[in-house]
Amino acid sequence: MSLLNNAKDLQSWLVHIRRQIHAFPEISGEEQKTAKYIIDELHAIGGYKIRCEINGHGIIADLESYVPGPRIALRADMDALHIQEETGLSFASKNSGVMHACGHDAHVTMLLGAAKLLYNMRDQIKGSVRLIFQPAEELSPIGGAKGMIFAGALEDVDSIYGLHVWPYLPMGVLGTKSGTLMASSDHFEVQIYGRASHGAKPSDGLDAIVAGAQFVNAVQTIVSRNIDPMQSAVISIGECHAGTRYNIIAEQCRMEGTCRTFNMNVRDVVENRLKDILHGVCQLSGCHGCLNYERGYPPVINDLKQTEYLLKTAEELFGGDRVVAVPEPSTCAEDFAFYLQEKPGAFAWLGTALPGEEIYPLHNS
Repeated sequence: MSLLNNAKDLQSWLVHIRRQIHAFPEISGEEQKTAKYIIDELHAIGGYKIRCEINGHGIIADLESYVPGPRIALRADMDALHIQEETGLSFASKNSGVMHACGHDAHVTMLLGAAKLLYNMRDQIKGSVRLIFQPAEELSPIGGAKGMIFAGALEDVDSIYGLHVWPYLPMGVLGTKSGTLMASSDHFEVQIYGRASHGAKPSDGLDAIVAGAQFVNAVQTIVSRNIDPMQSAVISIGECHAGTRYNIIAEQCRMEGTCRTFNMNVRDVVENRLKDILHGVCQLSGCHGCLNYERGYPPVINDLKQTEYLLKTAEELFGGDRVVAVPEPSTCAEDFAFYLQEKPGAFAWLGTALPGEEIYPLHNS
């Protein structure tokens, strides 16, 4: 239990770090002050070879031990969201309209805590450790992981691990599973072009709103009629903008949405069916349209061996009642998936739900 006791000794320091980062959140691509804070803390710990300003404000920190062995990477994301905080906490965001509403402040804090623990026990480590502080995880469908990989974050790495705070598990319970843990995250935009006319004479125009409504309704059949019932997919249209005035037939209709799937075949079906439906709606209505489909984060697919190692180690540290093999994946997405496409590893969820308290989802003010 010495490792846990050493960790508990860091508690007041970690609380201070987390509250400091939470109070000064920065959105994707603008994590300059957050990165400087992390670098200052790493320098204070000592012993790490630090590379900074990677893919924007990303940081890579290497710790070499005295004994040869594998190189293990640990990753934390560090960007915040465009959300106005409403918690009323004493350390609430001081940056108007920006909030750490996805727990990345906690992720950075935990990785800095790991940095200090690992440095203090470096004489017991066989191999080396790489810490990856990643910007722009929230910048879907681009993300920050691909840029970190391109810059060499996974060079000479044997395996990689990460975690995410999770409001759907009890506080302090670690959960994960081998195979697919989280969904892909794709973004699409649809433009439908008609012809404007007076609202009293719709026959003189081509109604983009009616065509858009038909598209929305038809899209609902993709999951129920085109996807294998034993597979899963989510298609959500979150934006729809059309028309300029109540008595003018709308000339344009623009929609944006997201698709979440767990394997590439289903992903292909969804994209192709969206194209087919748009083509059919335009033929029927006389309008014309275009679909811009952006493939974002792939599914998070955990390596079997690394997942078993993670669960076994967590159970040894915290006890079996604090570790669960989750039965089902989540339709949320994570650009940690890009690391797992390159190297074996595992991603886990760390519970934050307190008994008797209201559970707020991620990305909530």
